Amino acid sequence: MRLTRYATPFLCIFITGNALAQTPADSSRALREVTVYGSRLNQPAGQTGRYVTVIPGRTLSQYPVASLDDLLRLLPAIEVQSRGNFGTQADITLRGSTFNQVLILLDGMRLNDPLTGHFAGYLPITPAEIEQIEVVRGPGAALYGPDAVGGFINIVTKTFAATHRPDGVELAGTFLAGEYNLKSTNAGFYGQDKGLRLAGGILNNSASGQLLSVPGGGRNDFKLNTYSLSGAYQISDKLSAAARASFDRREYNAQNYYTTLASDRARETTARDWYQGQLRYDWNPRARTELQLVGTSSTDVYVFTPTSVASDHLMHYLNVQGQHQLRLSDKVQLTLGGQADRRSVRSNDRGNHAVWHQGAFAVAGLAPYTGLNVTAALRLDHDQAYGTEVVPQLTASQQVGEKLTVRAAVGRAIRAANFTEQYNSAIRPGTVPNLFNVGNPGLSAERTISYEGGLDFEPLPAITLRATYFNRYGRNLIDYVNTPSSQVREATGFTNLNPAATYRFAQNLFAVTTQGLEFEASTRAKLAAGLRLEGSVGYTYTHLNVAGEVVSQYLSNVAKHLVSGNLSLVQRRFTVAVGGVYKQRTAQQTTVTPTNGQLAVALTPSYVVFNARLEAALLPERLWFTGQVQNLFNGQYSDLLGAQMPSRWLMAGVRLALRR
Repeated sequence: MRLTRYATPFLCIFITGNALAQTPADSSRALREVTVYGSRLNQPAGQTGRYVTVIPGRTLSQYPVASLDDLLRLLPAIEVQSRGNFGTQADITLRGSTFNQVLILLDGMRLNDPLTGHFAGYLPITPAEIEQIEVVRGPGAALYGPDAVGGFINIVTKTFAATHRPDGVELAGTFLAGEYNLKSTNAGFYGQDKGLRLAGGILNNSASGQLLSVPGGGRNDFKLNTYSLSGAYQISDKLSAAARASFDRREYNAQNYYTTLASDRARETTARDWYQGQLRYDWNPRARTELQLVGTSSTDVYVFTPTSVASDHLMHYLNVQGQHQLRLSDKVQLTLGGQADRRSVRSNDRGNHAVWHQGAFAVAGLAPYTGLNVTAALRLDHDQAYGTEVVPQLTASQQVGEKLTVRAAVGRAIRAANFTEQYNSAIRPGTVPNLFNVGNPGLSAERTISYEGGLDFEPLPAITLRATYFNRYGRNLIDYVNTPSSQVREATGFTNLNPAATYRFAQNLFAVTTQGLEFEASTRAKLAAGLRLEGSVGYTYTHLNVAGEVVSQYLSNVAKHLVSGNLSLVQRRFTVAVGGVYKQRTAQQTTVTPTNGQLAVALTPSYVVFNARLEAALLPERLWFTGQVQNLFNGQYSDLLGAQMPSRWLMAGVRLALRR
């Protein structure tokens, strides 16, 4: 399928809507008025000096998706490399990063699992609790420490955010049933009364699945359940407390999720328990102190074939963070803080390991004169894996007139290898199968420096156009490279390897330069009384230059050309929403030979996928009929390795929204 075949109508609708835009709207004012909590200074988006996307929680129900990672897939300048829809598993990348180089935050606290970045999309939160989602592109290590190389995503919730909402109760739910025994429930509530806030929800997706066209057959079945409950209380005029408990449970067919072996019949079961607490003290209108604590445990059980010994992992993560925000004047604000965490794993495949990490940070925001905003951040970071590092970052934005903002940023980032990259298959029982991933305990940390420049232009009150150039140089980049068994054994000392095999061995690549361009057009246009068009379309060009002749496993998945976007036509009695992705990348072919036993599959070099949603009001502003289709044009493709993505999937149900 060609991009022009399906994208042209999409873009025509978008351009028509832009031409009709005449009145101010929320998204057109977002750069100047929407607060970005992930900046640690609670800055308006237009003052951060960064390319930031903020998705309000109230708009989440408009997207034609059934999970949060499917939502991210439709946002501009984000590449989501999926192994399955409905939240089964997806790798999140920004600006040509690997999936381990994006940091996910929940109310400013790290979500990334210490075992592997493949679990980054397992978000222990339900949509009903979300105040907004912030996507910040470019390095964030000076603010949050390791892993924020390509960027970071901060999910802000209604109970933990420092916002003022009116008292009341909100109940919402979407209930869908569909083909292949699909059942989807997304329901939750938020209530506030006299200083007490309560929120909670469930997000459940399950299906018997579509039949896979791979050796051995099988179905892409899944059972995905997330439950969350949170609350906050204003103890006094100055002191407030918040707490959250959430539980995520997943079981799914993981066939060819991590290998291209024809013998792969994998199943995987994961669980995460997340406990979070916060104390906030407002000394006065210009000074605030916050203390947060997170404790989490997660498990992963992976079975390669029904007769294999399961790989069984237990992870613990403890994270404490404190910060003090101070507004010295209208032109100077400052945040000082510190953070410490301990990550550990107990595994019959990787062994038992624990690592401590600490960091102290300072962030200063300066507005020396009208229209100019400069933000400087500095972090002193220490990790048992790489020692002590100084991580700086500098951003600036200049408003030129009423319609144009020019921005620039430069920053350093660092990332240490996770437990999988270091120890995968280290003590695996028996002989490690051919073409398996094998860890490397001798890995060095990745170190990168990035810079970017861009502009935001608002030609009409309801239209925003954005353009950004970015460049990142990284050394010691960690990726998996096909390596003869003899070299792997020499480097690691692992004794359970097959001498005749070839393994995907974790290594530090010499150097990688990543550069690219990002373009976005977004609108919230009033077309007529009670009718509006909302959405965004983005194009990203990414070029990677890897030093040497290395052929990596995950860098080769990065899209050279990426078009993604979503549009919603919203009226009081109906909503039509369309979201789509076009991706073009380097072609890869895996062939079958008598000695390697691989699948005859191709990583699809280019594809187009659209989702669509239609809602019709049964009771205006309270109850809607909902029809949705994933993969509208029935594209056949593989996003990662040999994992076959679902074909067209139809579903229908109702959506409920009540407020008091």
